[in-house]
Amino acid sequence: MTELTVLVVEDEPVMRERLVTMLYHAGATAVTECENAASARKAFDTGKFHIVLLDLGLPDGDGHELMKVFKTARPAQHIVLVTADDSIDSIQRAISAGANGYVVKPYSREKIQDVVSNYMVVHNDEASPANGLNRRH
Repeated sequence: MTELTVLVVEDEPVMRERLVTMLYHAGATAVTECENAASARKAFDTGKFHIVLLDLGLPDGDGHELMKVFKTARPAQHIVLVTADDSIDSIQRAISAGANGYVVKPYSREKIQDVVSNYMVVHNDEASPANGLNRRH
């Protein structure tokens, strides 16, 4: 894969900056940053992303609800939820709703590398966001 595009939805500026830096170190070639649900919806509607990293606690919406919107628009979209909530209920709710992963804050380089590596393994370097879907052969 020559390109790896990521949408980061994180309302805390310091955490967002760390996450973006870690993503570039893990191999991302383009990262779009959003600080709230409204900007994330606009970015998602106009862009195509291999991975969406989505915070659950946003100032103008719930990450679970936003994930449903994204999954309805693009059922195969690879979405990893990021949150400080490590409760079993939250994790089960996320996975049941279609999340491809769940990362508990604080972020570490290893956790973010795992997100990218897991995406690459699952999509076997054949993913293309060109049509809004991640494809597997």
